[in-house]
Amino acid sequence: MAISEAQRQKIASYVRNYIIRTAQSFGHQNAVFRATARWTHTLNVVQNLQFILQGEGASAESRAVCEVAALFHDVDHYTVQLAYHAVRGAETATNFLKKESYDPDFVQRVAQTIREHHVDMDDEVPVDRQVQEIVDTRSFEARLLMDADTLDKIGVSNILQAVLSMGTTKRQLADAAKELTSGWPLQRAKLWKQLLTTSTGKALGEERYAFYEQFLRQVESEIVMDDPFPTSAQTQEVAQVS
Repeated sequence: MAISEAQRQKIASYVRNYIIRTAQSFGHQNAVFRATARWTHTLNVVQNLQFILQGEGASAESRAVCEVAALFHDVDHYTVQLAYHAVRGAETATNFLKKESYDPDFVQRVAQTIREHHVDMDDEVPVDRQVQEIVDTRSFEARLLMDADTLDKIGVSNILQAVLSMGTTKRQLADAAKELTSGWPLQRAKLWKQLLTTSTGKALGEERYAFYEQFLRQVESEIVMDDPFPTSAQTQEVAQVS
């Protein structure tokens, strides 16, 4: 079945309001700010999904399932612990879609896609083995959604999130540059890239990761991170140690 623009708008409005309302009712600090950020992530995932659906040649039915699942995939991000948000989100989506009289088979496929999109990785098991298990056990629609979700953690989004996380404390430009180029943000992006399972998702992941690497090289070439001219106090400290 195809999803009309009116249906898409109604789902989006419901999910956006639900995320804001639950963030507030569950007492999260800066609830509206955080919920708005979560909704922006949802929109990014929906956009990423369009690229993947096109690249993978998904059927009209799979497109409809994935589009609805993408809008609902993080709807319960604030109501339960992260490990359970996919299961709860599938329940919320099911309740909404049933009330709106969607086809039962379609509702079931959307719920399965949402339920399967989240995976808790095991640090004791090689990543490639876990990725293969995802390929072997998850539905095609779930893997499309997973890749769309993962792509939002690579590239520009990852960079901006890293910078925003530094905003909780006062930092100089050089300090921010040091942290960005310290290795951990790029290492995190590299791990996410390894989790992509579709051909289109992998290609987009490589493209975004390459941009991230280039951006960090540019940071290193443009920003002076260590002052080559010590202050008088620093000079005195060195003298005292000597």
